[in-house]
Amino acid sequence: MTRSLTASCLLLLLLAGLVQPGPEPQKMDCYKDVRDTIFNYEAMTLSGKERIQFSRFVGKLVLFVNVATYCGLTAQYPELNVLQEELKPSGLVVLGFPCNQFGKQEPGENSEILPGLKHVRPGGGFVPNFQLFEKGDVNGEKEQKIFTFLKRSCPHPSELLGSSRRISWDPIRVHDIRWNFEKFLVGPDGVPVMRWLHHTPVSVVRSDVLTYLRQLQKKQGG
Repeated sequence: MTRSLTASCLLLLLLAGLVQPGPEPQKMDCYKDVRDTIFNYEAMTLSGKERIQFSRFVGKLVLFVNVATYCGLTAQYPELNVLQEELKPSGLVVLGFPCNQFGKQEPGENSEILPGLKHVRPGGGFVPNFQLFEKGDVNGEKEQKIFTFLKRSCPHPSELLGSSRRISWDPIRVHDIRWNFEKFLVGPDGVPVMRWLHHTPVSVVRSDVLTYLRQLQKKQGG
């Protein structure tokens, strides 16, 4: 009897080892019942010279990205430049929001961000071809209002909040941004459409945006 139970337990353990959890989704569609739009929000440009009302983006696709200069994912900056250049004729607008909440990887003042991008990382004279805004929080008590709206509109693709060692903000909410370079796509009506994990390749984001554009064109044509 003991041998039989042992054999059964070993079989169960073996089967458990074979059944691996599915891959974490890279994106999530936003909620369908969102009543607000980005057109009711605004942000100050990186230079501090202009406060941009997001209502100027009526009819555009807007990609919101929380960025950082000294992050391993800073390599996405040139890819975002390419994405902006390629899909600008289709109405895409990329907007970058520097943030120092993740690994303290955006430590400088606003005036230091562009020189850091140009000479350090990505370096080589890099200049973003999309609008950057003033550095600010995207989580916690002092988070920018536009990110409060975006996060409430879209469930996070990951169930994991991450290590407590990396969480420096309060309060902590389930839809909080996990790391630098998370992305939110907003449709031409100002309503959030989808959200991607930070490590999702820009090529995947591009493919998803193109798919959404085709669906939008088909819907408008119909």
